[in-house]
Amino acid sequence: MNKIKYIAKVKRYNPKTNESYFQDFEVEVEDSLTVLELLMYIKDKIDASLTFRAFCRSAICGSCAMIINGRAGLACKIQAKDKVKNGVIRIEPLNNLPIVKDLVVDQEPAFNKLKSIKPYLVPDPKVVPENNKVESLVLPEEFERYDKQTDCILCMACYGQCNALEGDEKYIGPFQLTKAFRFIMDTRDGVDIKTRIKLTENHGIWECVQCQMCLAACPKGIRPAEDILELRRIAKDTGEENIATRRAQFWFETVYATGQIDKWHLPEVAFADERGKAATKKLEEEFRSRGMKEDEFGPKPFADIKKFQNFIKKLEKEL
Repeated sequence: MNKIKYIAKVKRYNPKTNESYFQDFEVEVEDSLTVLELLMYIKDKIDASLTFRAFCRSAICGSCAMIINGRAGLACKIQAKDKVKNGVIRIEPLNNLPIVKDLVVDQEPAFNKLKSIKPYLVPDPKVVPENNKVESLVLPEEFERYDKQTDCILCMACYGQCNALEGDEKYIGPFQLTKAFRFIMDTRDGVDIKTRIKLTENHGIWECVQCQMCLAACPKGIRPAEDILELRRIAKDTGEENIATRRAQFWFETVYATGQIDKWHLPEVAFADERGKAATKKLEEEFRSRGMKEDEFGPKPFADIKKFQNFIKKLEKEL
């Protein structure tokens, strides 16, 4: 078996001194090692104080999720040699979670958010038999709606890579919203869809920035960003006024009136609360810093707007 030399640059954290720093470990190891096996080698042979989580070593338990060369993933699944660049591999704890020690993060905040969306089945008595000896049948086409989402192992790799959490620490999170989607799609669930959707709205589905980082991070190929888009569609289709319906209506009205989206007023109209007002005020400050006057903040109708409006009216008639 071939051996290779490189430097493992591992981020350390000492909770006693609140000190955070990178430590370089020069290693000469087999080229077949996973990142987890590399860390175990360092702990066994070089520094026994290095702390990290691991259990199954089979990409099933999700314990060893961490940031490797800037991307979240499972240390037991990733080959170390594939991540060595210019003789260095960089290993850090997951982002967006408090660090306990070295590569170990406190998962409690993320799990508390998971609890908030009620990630469990509430049996619908019309579908689920009271007799627990009788099967509760689910058709293959029904299970297919949420089959992939059941593969989630709660590793939190997507949570550690989520850009929305950098801007809003109260954001529910991608794997949590995937779990919400999974139970909304389950035909055996007895919770009203409107009720489940409401659990996802506050610091939830509307705050997702669709950066798609969760898609790349998930070791099971789940696509939380797409689940969130579907949850937005379901929220819109519930018939209640919400951020989706207000935003869509405002987009249409301002584009019809001016040919452009009124980005200045959009947050205030869509959110319809203090968040929207704060966002509008922030935009106003930005515009003023650029030397713009108030009458320049919103869009003005472009030339030949009447032709554009007649085109829209024609489309509406055809539809």
